[in-house]
Amino acid sequence: MFQFRAAGACVLAVALSGGPALSIELGDPAPALKIAEWIKGQPVDLAAVKGKNIVVLEFWATWCGPCKASIPHLSEVQAKYRDKGVILVSVSDEPTSEVRQFVESAGDKMAFTVACDEGGATKDAYLSALGGGIPYVFIINKAGQVAWHGIPFDGSMERSIDAMLAGTYDLAAAKEDARKAVAARKAMKDYFETLVDGANPAKASTIGHQVVTNGAKDAFLMNDFSWTILTNPQIEDGKRDLALAMKAAKCAYDACEGSDPAIVDTYARALFDTGKRTEAIKFQEQAVNLCADAKLREQLQKTLDEYRAKMR
Repeated sequence: MFQFRAAGACVLAVALSGGPALSIELGDPAPALKIAEWIKGQPVDLAAVKGKNIVVLEFWATWCGPCKASIPHLSEVQAKYRDKGVILVSVSDEPTSEVRQFVESAGDKMAFTVACDEGGATKDAYLSALGGGIPYVFIINKAGQVAWHGIPFDGSMERSIDAMLAGTYDLAAAKEDARKAVAARKAMKDYFETLVDGANPAKASTIGHQVVTNGAKDAFLMNDFSWTILTNPQIEDGKRDLALAMKAAKCAYDACEGSDPAIVDTYARALFDTGKRTEAIKFQEQAVNLCADAKLREQLQKTLDEYRAKMR
């Protein structure tokens, strides 16, 4: 099994299975929230807010490092959109006592609604087919439909909210992009299986370009695809398609508009490995400057120092 590297400091372990379908699809009516206890904020009834509010629904856990790292950002998102009718609800399926203790210790840093799932019913309704990878976000539009889903790190969540508020969000196009992303995940599985087999490198190349064609707008997917080609020890150096990794990394960078430090780091690595070392240093500096997480920033700085040392 390949280990994929996710944007936003390693979120959502994506297996070589290619990523199963979600429990629900874009455009479907949003399932009701089945909550055991509302820990912070007012209860949210999706039926009651339909036609009035956009609901950002995040799944998380107190033990999840990337979830904890995303809390300041989610608080900023709620503050930014609160007066525009956007409600951010964060749901954990852990015992209420554990969640309450965590939320109380977080205090004002966790400035959004927090709830405990009722026996995992809400998580199952939305997220079960993904294998429970968190943090993961769904946006429910004013029509009560699931209109977007993804990770909260690469800026696409905010861009989607902005478009929904402006009335310019194209749900049909988003659904088509999601369909392509599913196809890209399957093709990614096929690509690495064919690559490792080694019997048909031309076929592997064709499949690899299909991954990029279908998944170009999915920053998370393109980042994982590029990083795996560049670094996975299961791939022999002579089989690494650096041009393909570069293409995927550029798609990821463009899709997140250069806003995610892990994605920018991957782009810099692709540039460095394809001989564009001066450019690589420039983008690695960007990754360091973007990073708010101290541990990840230290790793990114170390990589930058290595790049600079090799230029001497």
